[in-house]
Amino acid sequence: MFTVCLMGVLLLMILQRLLDYANTWAVGMAVQKGLLVLGAIGVLWGLYLLVRERTGKRSAARRIICGRNVLIVSVVMVLAMSVIGYYGVQPIKALYVILPVLAVYYLVFHSYAPEFFCIALYSGAAVGLIWVVRRAQVSDSHPNLAFIAAGVMAAIAVIGLIILAAVHGKKGRFTLGGRKVDLSFSRNAYGMLVLTPVLMTVLAVLAAVVPSISLICMGVAAGYLFITAVYYTVKLM
Repeated sequence: MFTVCLMGVLLLMILQRLLDYANTWAVGMAVQKGLLVLGAIGVLWGLYLLVRERTGKRSAARRIICGRNVLIVSVVMVLAMSVIGYYGVQPIKALYVILPVLAVYYLVFHSYAPEFFCIALYSGAAVGLIWVVRRAQVSDSHPNLAFIAAGVMAAIAVIGLIILAAVHGKKGRFTLGGRKVDLSFSRNAYGMLVLTPVLMTVLAVLAAVVPSISLICMGVAAGYLFITAVYYTVKLM
């Protein structure tokens, strides 16, 4: 996944270079449309592989090229090329950050405890939304955007807590898509999964209400993520 991410960043760099100059702009747009079509074909191929794997006609065990991986990469490519086609080169700088972040989350999902993946999602969302809060406060062009971002964080927290309560009510064992799933968290894990969304929401709201401490709130959210990452990494050893 990190190799695919690196290739994606290199493709974005080439695409940006082509779109930055008038004499290569048409070539850049042709490349963008070609990558968009390639991504759409990849989505169809990923769905085809996924259906074959779910019906037992193809094994996905120890395969890099499997339905899920192809589908994830293709969907990201379609979304990225669609955004670039609509807005131009402006979103490319954001994609330089988004692609590595997606690769890291993919690694966390497959390598770490499930509760840390949820903690990383909450913390990452909080850092991103507090950044939006800070940008809205500095620009003054969208005065309500800071409170909207804080509201989004609160909504994410509420949804997460509702799902957690449902999982806890079934003692972590339930059926999803015909497969039995076991998410029997420890008592400490449940505590972390309650504390994290609440804390991240408080930080987002504080950042929106008190602009002078928005950077501090972002730092606290990032520090919390770093500390928990160290803790769960040590647990892997």
